[in-house]
Amino acid sequence: MAFNRVGHPGPCSIDLVKMKIMILGAGVQGTLYGVRLARAGHDVTLIARGMRAGELRRRGAAIEDALGGRTDTVQLPIIEQLPSDAHADLCLVAIRREQIAQALPDLVAASAIGRIAFMVNHANGSEELFSALGRARVVLAFPGAAGSVDGGVVRYCEVREQRTAVERNARDFISLFREADFRVTPVADMDAWLRRHAVFVTTVAGALYEAGGDARRLAANPEAIATFILAVREGWSALDRQGVTSAPLVLRAIFCWVPLKYAVSYWRRLLGSARGSSISRVMRDTPRQKWRRWQLTFVSFSMMCPPLVSTGFTVLSTERWRIHEPQTRPI
Repeated sequence: MAFNRVGHPGPCSIDLVKMKIMILGAGVQGTLYGVRLARAGHDVTLIARGMRAGELRRRGAAIEDALGGRTDTVQLPIIEQLPSDAHADLCLVAIRREQIAQALPDLVAASAIGRIAFMVNHANGSEELFSALGRARVVLAFPGAAGSVDGGVVRYCEVREQRTAVERNARDFISLFREADFRVTPVADMDAWLRRHAVFVTTVAGALYEAGGDARRLAANPEAIATFILAVREGWSALDRQGVTSAPLVLRAIFCWVPLKYAVSYWRRLLGSARGSSISRVMRDTPRQKWRRWQLTFVSFSMMCPPLVSTGFTVLSTERWRIHEPQTRPI
């Protein structure tokens, strides 16, 4: 079923008019998408708390392209909680996975918001969201950029190999993001995509963390690159056995079909490039606790029974973990 610009059944317009958008979460993704959507002519409000809310009020929502050096700052309205009487065409949820349960009651109460897009990897399934909000209101998506907040400025790097992913039938959001100059990939099964992505990003982030957040240092270590490729293969094989939809063709080819030595060569070139350096600078600003959250996101998947490759960054015995409530610390 298609939805019109206010989130009700009806035809979708490719030339979307000005929309009222609320963004829950004003970290890297919330700020980046907020600024770009505002520049595209939409009425954007950021929902932020504490020090971040004060920072945004003082200096505005500021972003910097870590690769190209381009900067942009927009003064956006800042509120600290989503009101129950909020009226908006769309809401983007750009918070951490473990914050969703706390935010869900506010989203349920804000019944006048037409459509709600979750821009976060909650890779243990979306049934709770569908049940609470109604399937017709929920859109599953994932951002196509990485970044960090440095001195109040979001320094980001768009990931060319991973465009903003959006459910294929959410044509209103696909058009919206493309208007704001984001490259978008429509995805038939976003829940499966999120599971595949969780395996990929956890192993790559872990490898970069072990290399001190230095992509070029990792590029110089073919054994470490081979290890994270094998970790992705093993994780995806576990998902194959669970009947989860396959990874995108290009990534599947790079990780699973290309002989290991050529896959290592590809990743060495990528990580040693200028874009790899940009990702590296972002990773250096990523605190250990954030990397730990990526790891915990992965190990909490009860469906992932076998451990991944036994290395310092992927020893994850998920038989001893349960969704939401780990019983012990990872090895």
